[in-house]
Amino acid sequence: MTLKKDSVKVNFIYNLIYNIINIIVPLVTAPYTSRVLGAANIGIYSYTYSIVSSMILFGALGTATYGQREIAAAGDDIEKRSRLFWEIWILKAIATIVIFIFFLPYAITTKYCLYYLLQIPFFVAAILDISYLFQGLEKFKYIAIRNSLVRIVGIILLFLLVKNQNDLWIYLLIIGVSQMLGNVSMWPYLRGNLCGVKLSVKGVTHHFKEVLIYFIPSVTYQIYAVLDKAMLGWLVGSEYENGYYEQAHKIINMVVNIISAYTIVMRSRMSVLFAKNAREEIHNKMVTSYNFIAFLVFPMTFGLAAVASGMVPWFFGDGYDQVTYLLYLFCPIFIFMGYSRMIGTHILTPSGRQVISNYAQISAAVINIIFNAILIPRFFAAGAAIASVVSEMVVMMVYFIMVRKEINFREMFDAAWKKVVAALAMFVVLFNVEKMFTVSIRASFFEIVIGIAVYGVVLLLLRDSFLCMNAKRMMGRIMSR
Repeated sequence: MTLKKDSVKVNFIYNLIYNIINIIVPLVTAPYTSRVLGAANIGIYSYTYSIVSSMILFGALGTATYGQREIAAAGDDIEKRSRLFWEIWILKAIATIVIFIFFLPYAITTKYCLYYLLQIPFFVAAILDISYLFQGLEKFKYIAIRNSLVRIVGIILLFLLVKNQNDLWIYLLIIGVSQMLGNVSMWPYLRGNLCGVKLSVKGVTHHFKEVLIYFIPSVTYQIYAVLDKAMLGWLVGSEYENGYYEQAHKIINMVVNIISAYTIVMRSRMSVLFAKNAREEIHNKMVTSYNFIAFLVFPMTFGLAAVASGMVPWFFGDGYDQVTYLLYLFCPIFIFMGYSRMIGTHILTPSGRQVISNYAQISAAVINIIFNAILIPRFFAAGAAIASVVSEMVVMMVYFIMVRKEINFREMFDAAWKKVVAALAMFVVLFNVEKMFTVSIRASFFEIVIGIAVYGVVLLLLRDSFLCMNAKRMMGRIMSR
């Protein structure tokens, strides 16, 4: 049986659609929840969810990345694929249940007991998450379409049911149940992608050692992606500081979702290419990625810096001024995350060198904890933001050192410098344009449109090969129709 796979472009489009939904959801809901629930309640959500998500991460054991890689490497062997899927899923389900049993006594003894209990659906969702199968099969439409519909229903319920500051419990329940239903919706698609196989305890436990290799980067990433929120709660004890940080992080994550839409898709395709030892095609994919990542991260960095002060007041409402300064501090993170994820998902993980990449993740986690401990007590949320950016920079630098003999830095520079010039030109224009507008949704919309136009025009004037090539392809398709 030969499995028909979608192209990288098709998978990217499907994954981008889902990530756009993930971007739109906060864009639609954040202004509403920030006003209705207030900074303190947002802070409670941020703190409690950081603990819950950390527990879920321990239960997942790194099976998401490991599972995607193993399923992709299994290729068209449906029996091997089926055995891998069930063995990995059983291992994850057992681990998540064990973690929940240990988490529950802690949850019911804290002052946030109710809010922890309301997030139990997140644990159920984690057990039911089988997205690694479809990512490995390069069938991203299963994830994108079903989960997008569930997210939309969640938005509708949010506006219908969350009306004031006393409705935080409803907000938590809607988020958790929506995620759970989204994961449930993928199970009917197992039919046709798997077959019946015999399983054994030895087969399940066999994966434990390998999964732990992928568990290390998951834990270390969690340290500098989520633990900062927990440390804010521990070291500062201010629900408001957690609220400010959560809102700034929400904006950052919305933008990062665009990068993730590409890197997640490429992880499966690169796993197949490394399994075939297709060196020439691997090189071609890397050159494309040099251009694509640069095309995204530099305008993201300079664009957000230019529009943040005009966007935050209308987006979140009164009382969130500090979010603007946090966004200024966060802006460089797009560059570091873009390149580090490219190296991790395109080279290290697909080639089976996750152990090597763990050194970078561990180094970043240690630095993050140290910087958080030093900076948070003095600078509060701003200290956590600086620690996160520094951690991502460390990952990128260590990754570059690790693969310095496998990537062409000259090609990477050639792919990037014109994008940097165009992004800087965009920033200068937007910096002056922003002074001409009063703070409003319309003003931010115009600024974004102007920024995109300036960025594109400058790239065309510089004859950027990546943009020109894709523009010609697009025009050719339009003309052929």
